[in-house]
Formats: sequence, structure tokens, C-alpha cells
Amino acid sequence: MVGGPSGEHDISLASGAEALRNLDRDRYRPFVVRVGRDARWTFPEGDDVRGDGPSLPVHEGIAELMRRAPDVVFPIMHGPYGEDGHVQALLDLLGLPYVGSGPDASSLAMNKARTRDVYRANGLPVARGEELRRGEVGQIAPPCVVKPLRLGSSVGLDIVHTTEAYDRALATAFEHDDRVLIEAFVTGEELTAGVLEDLDGVPHALPLVAIRPKDRPFFDLHAKYTPGATDEICPAPFPDALTRRLQALALDAHRLLGCRALSRTDMIIGQDGEPILLETNTIPGLTKTSLLPQAAAAAGLTYPALLDRLLQRALVR
Repeated sequence: MVGGPSGEHDISLASGAEALRNLDRDRYRPFVVRVGRDARWTFPEGDDVRGDGPSLPVHEGIAELMRRAPDVVFPIMHGPYGEDGHVQALLDLLGLPYVGSGPDASSLAMNKARTRDVYRANGLPVARGEELRRGEVGQIAPPCVVKPLRLGSSVGLDIVHTTEAYDRALATAFEHDDRVLIEAFVTGEELTAGVLEDLDGVPHALPLVAIRPKDRPFFDLHAKYTPGATDEICPAPFPDALTRRLQALALDAHRLLGCRALSRTDMIIGQDGEPILLETNTIPGLTKTSLLPQAAAAAGLTYPALLDRLLQRALVR
């Protein structure tokens, strides 16, 4: 399943297309379910995630999905509707196995403020932050990070250093969500730490990826999805003790949030050498430039083998 009525629709299509290109056709016979920006369902013929087909309302789309009787569903829908537990709850009701976290963990991890609450309550390090609704006045002044509460891929996110920039960033963030998260800005090294479960459900930390945008002040949408715009170094060149600590934090986040099969936790190492957790992704990107496939490759898993692991984990479960 790809797409969805969110700001990450096109990124989801790119992830889905890359997954289809790498799927082992000796083992799997896939079909595409594309959820449009209008929430209508399309079943394109072949592997073209953007292909044509009848546009069905949700109830007819569900009926068509059940008629096709998939052995397993692979939701590759970033952002609201797909990554926030809605699709997972629907698939649970339909009795269909699927890749990834269930509705509870998906909903929790999608909400950056609630994720921070879980981190903080369990002793995981976070930056100073606050949640704002429209009309509320924040207490955290620039420099700070402004981002929609329930969106990914850095959509609507900005780092601001002045009051004027803060006001603009807040207005932009509210275009994507009715709640916004403000965090104190931390200067340091960005990284991400993936977690992948084996077929028995035991989570293992993947090699870390250091993230160094070349011409952007932070890892924004352009830096994430433009080939060559960011130096992504895997395994990250960190001391062994720090690597183990960061991987342990990612495993803690995975378990505490209740994630399943896979997750990717983004962090930053401050200038004092201390890590700060930013967020945990339950459906990480799977495009050509995405970080989790890079980490899996560094651990010895090719892209087809990664997909096979995820699908088999869903079937075993």
C-alpha cells in the first residue's frame, strides 16, 4: 500500500516503487494499492505505483482488497493515515497480516510530543520542548526548531534564529497540523539508528548512519531526497563506546514505544558529546537515498533480503 492523503504522498510512492523494483519475484507476486490524496483507492495494473485504474471509495477499495486475498500487506505510507495507526487498525479488523508496527505504537510514534513523553519518562535524553496549539504563546525562544506534531520527512519543519523567522515557521507548521512542537535548538552531529527484528521478533540495532548535509543548515526535505545533497556515512565514524550507547538508545526507543519489525530513531550529538533523541519512525523511507536500507546493507542485508526479512516476519507473526 502506498500514497495516502498526507504531505508525504509522493515520498511514499517513491519508497513503494523502489521496494517493488527490489522484491524477489521468485518468492512474491505483488500488486499495488495506491491511496490517493483524496483517500480513494486505486489498484494499478503491474508495478507502476502511479498507474491508472478505477478510483474507488474506501469501502469499495476494502472489498477489492479482500477479493484479492493477500497473504500479507506491506504498508509503505509515510505520515498521517498510513504511518499513524489508521491503516494498521483497519488491517487488524480485516484479519490481514502486515509489515511493521501495530496501531498503538504507530499512533504513539507519529505524535512527536507523546513520543518525547515516553522518552523522558524512561530516562532517554531529549531537548527542552513544548507543544503549542493555534493562538498559544510559546516559552521557548529562538534559536529553536519548529515542526508539525504529526508529520515526517521534515515537511513543515524549520530551524529559526529570529522572532520574525519564528512567526513564519509557526504559520507554515500550522498549515500541516493543528498542533506544533517547539524544541530548543541543539548544535551537533545528526545521525540515525535503525532497528530490525529477526524472525523470532528479537530486535537488533543496525549500523549507525552519520548525516552531513552539504549545502543545507539541517537534514531537510531537499537534503533527504536529493541524490548527492547529503553525505551519509555508514557505519558512522564514531568511537565504539559511543556507537554502542547510541544503538542501545535506539533499541530502548523501539521497545518502549512498542514498535514491531523495524524502526529508525533520529538523534543528534550535542557539542557536549551527549546524545539527544529527536523522533522514532515506524515506517522509515525506502527510497534510493533512504537511510534504513543503507544501514541494512552495511549489516550484510541486500535490499531484496531486507524486504524478505520484513515480509517473512509479518507472515511468521
